[in-house]
Amino acid sequence: MRHLFILGGMALVLTNVAWAGEPSSFAKKARSPEALQADIEALKPVQHTWRALAWETCPLEALKRARAQKKPVIVWVFLGLPTDERC
Repeated sequence: MRHLFILGGMALVLTNVAWAGEPSSFAKKARSPEALQADIEALKPVQHTWRALAWETCPLEALKRARAQKKPVIVWVFLGLPTDERC
């Protein structure tokens, strides 16, 4: 009985090893360069509009530029380091 239990366990382990060694259906499927490029682009971070803004550190320069463009000035003030992950 003990030998049967050991043989059954070994068969189960070998079956799992053989099954895990097979590549997945995703890896088996031939991918075109365009499909791979689309997958890569999907993983890149989104281009947010606020990242494209030209930030000014001098309030007087920001006010001068806003008046020339007839746009409002938005002021962002923080305490500490901006990497503190707090508002």
